[in-house]
Amino acid sequence: MRFARILATAGTVVALASVSACGLPSAGSPQEAGDFLKSALHCESIDIASPPEVQRVEAMGMTGINGGGECEDPAGDDGDVDFLTIEDMEAFQTAVKGDDDEQDELMIGDDFAVDPSSDDQRHQLLKAGLLFLNCTPDFKAPPGKTADDGEIEGCSTTDYSEDLD
Repeated sequence: MRFARILATAGTVVALASVSACGLPSAGSPQEAGDFLKSALHCESIDIASPPEVQRVEAMGMTGINGGGECEDPAGDDGDVDFLTIEDMEAFQTAVKGDDDEQDELMIGDDFAVDPSSDDQRHQLLKAGLLFLNCTPDFKAPPGKTADDGEIEGCSTTDYSEDLD
C-alpha cells in the first residue's frame, strides 16, 4: 500500500453530504473519508490503513492524525490517492508547515487530508468541496481565487494552485 507516501512526500450519503461550519466536507472516520473519495473520484476500492500503518506515519512526523487509507484505482487511471483523517487540524497543519515536501498539492476537508495523484483528481476534488492547504510564507491568492486563514498562522485554505491547469 502506498499510504505512507503522503508523509514521505509529507461515509454514507449523509456523511458525504456533511459539511463543516467553515464549508469544507467533513468525514467522521477513515471509512467515511474513503466513501467521500469513492463518490468524488469513483475509486474501485478503499483500503483503510491499519493502526500500525498509522503509527508509522505518526512516527515520521505527521501529527494530529487518527487514521487514513488509500483510494485504489480511481476513474481515469491517474493513480491511487492517499488520505489521512485528522483529529487535531492545528497539529496537522503545524506538521505540514514544517515539512516543505508535504506542501505540494495537499488538499483538505474539515477533518481529513488528501494527496491526489493528478490534475484531473485535483479538479474533481475541488468540485467536491476540498481546498488546497497552502503554507507558503506570504501567500496571496490571485484575483478571482479565494484564500482563507488556516488553523495556524502562515497556512491558508485556497482554491488556487499555481501548478494546476
